[in-house]
Amino acid sequence: MVQLSLKRKMKVLFVIDRLQDDDAGLPLQGVNGLKMGRLVLKESIPFGRLLDDRDVALAAGHSHLKKIGIETMFLGDEPYYPELLRGRRRTLSAQDDYYKAVQRYTKHLQAVHSKCTKLHTIVLFGRSTHLMFDDAIRRLEEENEHVAAAFKSMEVLRLPAVHRLVHDERIGQVKEIVERLVPSKS
Repeated sequence: MVQLSLKRKMKVLFVIDRLQDDDAGLPLQGVNGLKMGRLVLKESIPFGRLLDDRDVALAAGHSHLKKIGIETMFLGDEPYYPELLRGRRRTLSAQDDYYKAVQRYTKHLQAVHSKCTKLHTIVLFGRSTHLMFDDAIRRLEEENEHVAAAFKSMEVLRLPAVHRLVHDERIGQVKEIVERLVPSKS
């Protein structure tokens, strides 16, 4: 699991399904991020870099990006990842690696809850993130009902994987989310 540092002022969290070959270790650092940056923010800077680099974001006039967090859930080489993509939850429940990954993500969600008190929306990209998130919330219900209830009260948007949105030219959905949830003047 790949995660970036949590931002206290974060209001929206984008959870990207997996790193692409040209992402250089950071989500949306490559071509997909560049396309998203152009379409969503009208900038020729990769969306991931804008979110990661505060100085670049401010220079580009997008101070609201501090309010959007971005993380990648998978590297794509996890042994359970192909089954997760196919949506085979029964096969996954028997895999120890997947169980440990759900545990780690559950702890990560607890950290998000405690540090990011202004978070109100989570945008999940890709079926694999949808399944992992749902399993982590179920586990969280067993461990900490209060935190699980907080996540259940948030708006959770489930979108196709970023590469699918870019390929199908439906990235406008992301633009609408950014404009609706984190207007540039707020």
